[in-house]
Amino acid sequence: MLQKLNAFIEVAKQRSFTKAAEALYISQPALSKQMRKLEEELGFSLFNRASYGVELTEKGKGMVEELTPLFGRIHQTVKQYQSHEDHIRFGSTPVLTSYYLPKYYDKLVRGNLHVTAIKDDSKDLLPLLEKGEIDAAIIQDTPAYKTLRSSYLFTDHFIAAIPITSPLSEKQTVTLEECLEETQIIPTEGPLSEKVRTVMRAYEFKGEVIESQYHAMAGLVSLGMGVAYLPEMMVQQVEYRGVVFLPIQDNPFKRDMYLYARTEENLDYLSGLFRDIQ
Repeated sequence: MLQKLNAFIEVAKQRSFTKAAEALYISQPALSKQMRKLEEELGFSLFNRASYGVELTEKGKGMVEELTPLFGRIHQTVKQYQSHEDHIRFGSTPVLTSYYLPKYYDKLVRGNLHVTAIKDDSKDLLPLLEKGEIDAAIIQDTPAYKTLRSSYLFTDHFIAAIPITSPLSEKQTVTLEECLEETQIIPTEGPLSEKVRTVMRAYEFKGEVIESQYHAMAGLVSLGMGVAYLPEMMVQQVEYRGVVFLPIQDNPFKRDMYLYARTEENLDYLSGLFRDIQ
């Protein structure tokens, strides 16, 4: 059945049994026989036979519209596995490696993807890509870079980590103004640190700031020392005693993640792997 359906799509695409037969490397009579057999198996006509060429019935048109993307995905998947016998060297960050990639471990292993470089700031992976030391990476807030290929992957919002001892912990959501009434716990450096500092300047924040290593921030919040902002991908998978995670109204803290690769072929291949990962 699958072979005949694939042939049917080719006939519809070429609008000619003769041209479709040439593309499929079979004889035109054999193709015509396949299509008659397919119609018998389906129980309805796919073609209106006419002397001027191929014309699809309404059901035939509907079949083509729904089957074409499905068979396109099948062909692409087969091509991907045929074209990638060697492993793909992938660059990541500690947060992505810990909280994003593991959920799809089996799929990525089957796709021969191996994390070989980790940087705290994903932008530090771009020179490695450019030099050919890695083949692909996920980069934050950088839609394009020189001659490297890239495509948008997903947006990750930051969630407010609130001490359970704070009155804010009783709310369903918090405003940025409410968060800024508390001590701010921020990373010592990196994109999130820069984002929070920019917002603090805009709001003329005069309160206390505690700098910490990224992975230690939630622990400081649990001790009641202040408010921090953590990626949604992390919040979805961790639970800290003494910490409440709340969405921020009109949230200014987010990051757009882009998939990067050295070649168009690798970008297409990895886009297929990550397509169902959102």
